[in-house]
Amino acid sequence: MKEKFFDIIGKCPKDVKVLYIPTAGIETDGARESLAICFHELFLMGIQYENILVYNLELILSKDYQRTYSSYVTTPFMLTRLLTFEELNQFDAVFVSGGDVSVLCREMSRTGFDRILNNAIKNGLIYVGISAGSMYAAGNLTDGLHIIDNPIIPHWNGSETTVLPNGKDEIKLADGKAVYVEDNYMSVI
Repeated sequence: MKEKFFDIIGKCPKDVKVLYIPTAGIETDGARESLAICFHELFLMGIQYENILVYNLELILSKDYQRTYSSYVTTPFMLTRLLTFEELNQFDAVFVSGGDVSVLCREMSRTGFDRILNNAIKNGLIYVGISAGSMYAAGNLTDGLHIIDNPIIPHWNGSETTVLPNGKDEIKLADGKAVYVEDNYMSVI
């Protein structure tokens, strides 16, 4: 999968810029541990730590909130505000971590990042969903991205999906497997 990722991006690993969204996975220690694992894996791929921005949606104000205490701050730091479409498109890929998919969905909607992210993906931003992040991109949730209509069942231990189903049947993925989507083409890799 690593080779496929860099083929799609078309850059050498040290030049790749990643936005990492840990929001689904910060409510339990097991999920928090995945943050360290993900950083380790990205570094093993050759992506430099300084090219990874951790963007936790739980720190972002709600989309309809009118600032009161910080209204004098005219240019808040990007980690404390909603990224613009233009800023998001400065990244080569967005990695959305695992954890609790309902937390992820809630925070995407609450902040309005879901709309910006969806537009950036349509504009060519590479989306990599890990566990809950893959479920958010699939047909698991009414308010998800729906990049594919099929629900994804990550961490599957039984007979896994090797041929994608017709219709909207579940796609069962063992760890280390992914659904690759490009235009109207999907495959399990």
